Amino acid sequence: MEIMTNEQNVFIPPVQLDSYSDFKDIINEAALVVYSPEYYQGPFMDGPKHVRRLTLSAVGVVRKGLPLTFRYILEDVRDLDRVANEIIEELEYSVNAVRGTIETTRSIGELLTVRP
Repeated sequence: MEIMTNEQNVFIPPVQLDSYSDFKDIINEAALVVYSPEYYQGPFMDGPKHVRRLTLSAVGVVRKGLPLTFRYILEDVRDLDRVANEIIEELEYSVNAVRGTIETTRSIGELLTVRP
């Protein structure tokens, strides 16, 4: 006699962390760390790029048997270019880190928002 299991895929949104120190505490438990810098769009294509935001995601951190994603967004920091480069160098040296993005589904609030 076979036991039937009713498995269903459930989307668990990333856990948003408020401090880099909290993010740093969990990165060694992650299967993968993904970083994604976003740049200001300047008026000229050949101008220097300046970091506007750095999104860090720790993927596959197991909590109570569930693999979770933890996210930290670094923005509004003085000398963000230098700070972001230091963080990226540290991540690439200490953990399995890649540059990229993680696709997530849009929240119900975003889906229901009427945009002009």
